[in-house]
Amino acid sequence: MKLKSLLVPAAVAVVLSAVGLSCSKSGGSSGSGPSAGGGKDTILLNLGNNIILPAYQSLATAVSSMDSAIGDFNTSPNSTKFSNLQTLFKNAYIAWQSASEFDYFGPASTAQPTLTVLNIFPTNTTLIESNISAGNTNINTFANTAAKGFPALDYLLFSAGGNTLTNYTADAQAANRQKYLAAVSADIKNEVNSVLNAWSASGGNYINTFLTGAGNNVSSSLGLLINSLDQDFEILKNERLGVPLGKIPVGTVSPVLPNEVEAYYSGISVQLALAQLRAVQGIFLGTGGRGNGLGLITYLVNANAKYNGGLLSDSIKTALASDVTDLQAVPDPLSQTIQSNPASANTAFAQSQRLVALLKTDMPSALGVLITYGDNDGD
Repeated sequence: MKLKSLLVPAAVAVVLSAVGLSCSKSGGSSGSGPSAGGGKDTILLNLGNNIILPAYQSLATAVSSMDSAIGDFNTSPNSTKFSNLQTLFKNAYIAWQSASEFDYFGPASTAQPTLTVLNIFPTNTTLIESNISAGNTNINTFANTAAKGFPALDYLLFSAGGNTLTNYTADAQAANRQKYLAAVSADIKNEVNSVLNAWSASGGNYINTFLTGAGNNVSSSLGLLINSLDQDFEILKNERLGVPLGKIPVGTVSPVLPNEVEAYYSGISVQLALAQLRAVQGIFLGTGGRGNGLGLITYLVNANAKYNGGLLSDSIKTALASDVTDLQAVPDPLSQTIQSNPASANTAFAQSQRLVALLKTDMPSALGVLITYGDNDGD
């Protein structure tokens, strides 16, 4: 996501009302809804224990493997280790997308810096090269926000195509580049592990806070999760697709900006978007990770929420599946597709735009959840 486009909390929400949500009941074996009284909501139990925690655990495992590979590579660089490192980076970046939906509440949002700064794109390559030349690995400053995280690694590992390895062996700045690579990776690992620890029962135990955050007000777990999920999904629509396609104005104009896609150098933009979309789909359906099928859809079914003469739950489920299909039809690298044949990407953007309305307006309205973040793209 672009630094200038970070969505921030704002009390400019649409006023929403509860319409028959069965959240006044205690969550029993049926998973009826978040209770303001005693008992634990079985939907939150599934989302917290079987989807959120496994997502952060998988991310922590992936970044740890990547960080270890970087240490091994820096000790004795060769093409085999470098190729393995590139693969582990892609795995870690995809794992990031499967946990990013939870980054706007709880430990990820209160961490200093917040976990979202690990994915500010496009990265500032000029600043990265300046830091490398100066031997500066102090990346946790505001000035270096766009010179760290996954986008920085994307540049460091893929920027020169097949000749990237020489940057770490024969180049005059090879030693400094290795140190910078290690510093960026270590920062990712430390920040991810800190958030996972804060969620874990053996650490900060935020999982208990989430599981007992009954109700549907702005500070409830349901309210926080829906706001976070919607905010994250809008980054897919806006930054991952809209800005590169020229659908979202930059200043007073709407130019096509293929170089501003996520993962521009590794060329896995669509893979990342799909991972994020499938994670959103899993949260809605209550599947993925170790999920048992109790998700946001269960709240809507219990509320008997209607949409265009049918069930809102069915409409969102169908829209999510359609968006996955549309994204699957977009070839990577996305930057090249935008320039040569953007029709499929435009279709995926349009479907994402329709889905935003369902997720951000219709679902919260049906569940009595207030949207408390703001954006200015007009949806």
